[in-house]
Amino acid sequence: MSKTDKDLTVSRVIKAPRTEVWKAWKEPEHLVKWWAPAPVVTTSNKHDFFTGGGFDTTMTLEDGTVMNGGEGCFLEVVENERIVFTDALQGGWRPNEEAFFSAVITLEEHPEGTLYTATALHKNDEDCQTHAEMGFLDGWGTALDQLAKMVEEQMNG
Repeated sequence: MSKTDKDLTVSRVIKAPRTEVWKAWKEPEHLVKWWAPAPVVTTSNKHDFFTGGGFDTTMTLEDGTVMNGGEGCFLEVVENERIVFTDALQGGWRPNEEAFFSAVITLEEHPEGTLYTATALHKNDEDCQTHAEMGFLDGWGTALDQLAKMVEEQMNG
């Protein structure tokens, strides 16, 4: 994957092995704990965690507003290494009405644990700018911090 100016990226080292970070993605009961910045509450409506599988989440904001994340599709799932997903498709490769972005998540070995990188890819500059203005860095960065905290606390008992 080559980085372009239509991409937004967050990255950090998580002090846990890739297998533990992977579980946080693979198991919906873990995913809902970190997926959206607190105090947003995430519900997993579908989580078919395999290539071609569908996913769907709902997020409930602190004021009670419910936001449906929309259905998406896992394009690639390589255990402990890589997850690629998109909102352009639903599970089973069925097209969605609209597409906003695709994402590539990589988990790499690091001396301190796992280097986690999430990149959102957009079809044009406007969508990238919109995503940035929606708070991509803060939102995805906070979710990544929550993921790291959850996994690191599980490792430390």
